[in-house]
Amino acid sequence: MIDALSSRVKKFLSKRRIEQIMPFITKGNSYLLEQFRMNINFPKEGKKYVTIGDDSMLDCQITFESQEGEVIVGDRCFVGGSHLISRSKIEIGDDVFIAWGGFLYDHDSHSLDYKEREKDIQMQLTDLRAGRNFIKSKNWGVVSTKPIKICSHAWIGMNCTILKGVTVGEGAIVAAGSVVTKDVPDWTVVGGNPAKILKELPLSLRKK
Repeated sequence: MIDALSSRVKKFLSKRRIEQIMPFITKGNSYLLEQFRMNINFPKEGKKYVTIGDDSMLDCQITFESQEGEVIVGDRCFVGGSHLISRSKIEIGDDVFIAWGGFLYDHDSHSLDYKEREKDIQMQLTDLRAGRNFIKSKNWGVVSTKPIKICSHAWIGMNCTILKGVTVGEGAIVAAGSVVTKDVPDWTVVGGNPAKILKELPLSLRKK
């Protein structure tokens, strides 16, 4: 009896959660899996924050910390339990695999200037004490942000971090646990922190 009730509540909450976020998503016949989450701190009415093509499966978390940002996912992609955090754009091509535990982060979150970071803390405290979202008054104008692009046929292994401004080339493979700070050439395997080219894929493994 209790298990059956828990199952019904879970389905209800899942349906309600999906109904809340769907106005901000455009998708074809793709699937939002059980672990999928999307958080928009200050949503802009009428804006489509996430665009998904056909035959893709998303089991990830997507966060928009302000009204800005956009995530585009192509056709036939799988995005596992990773976290995409956008303020400019994260674009994923077709036939891309992204494994679990990773982060795609298209901005720095804070300024390089310590004085601006001090202001961040003070504004967060002010917002919290006023009962507002703790980044309601954050000054995003001092935070660097650049789009991330994951080209078609790429494979991002588990526990990888892809930082702002990075393009992962067509068919490229990012080894598990890598931190990617620079562009990855097409049809290469990279790994490490920071990620470096480990080898080029042979012609037989490249899309013709």
